[in-house]
Amino acid sequence: MSVKSASCFKKNGQPYTEYDSEREAADGASHVRRTHGLNLSPFKCPNCGQWHLSPKERQTPSKICVYCVDSRGSHKELYETQEAARRRAKIIAEERGITLNTYKCPRQHGWHLARNRRAM
Repeated sequence: MSVKSASCFKKNGQPYTEYDSEREAADGASHVRRTHGLNLSPFKCPNCGQWHLSPKERQTPSKICVYCVDSRGSHKELYETQEAARRRAKIIAEERGITLNTYKCPRQHGWHLARNRRAM
């Protein structure tokens, strides 16, 4: 079953559609492709835990790093590859005008984003 999200919003301010499972989200993506010609892919939202749809090129899968925190004390996102971290940094720069660098996580296998570290 799909419903409009109360907590997750697209960059245009519209709520994402929430799906309970990856299968439901894949069915939703197929429907959007057939009816609107848009090529969307499912992703599991790290904020709400539900499934949403977005263009494949915007997806940068990550998980929460249990060791590293940001300046506010929130756990950092951990990207599997430096390329995924760079793609997310580019998206953030385009949408918010914030320049971020990537660096290798000192505790786990993966990459983080930071404002004040040199790119590695």
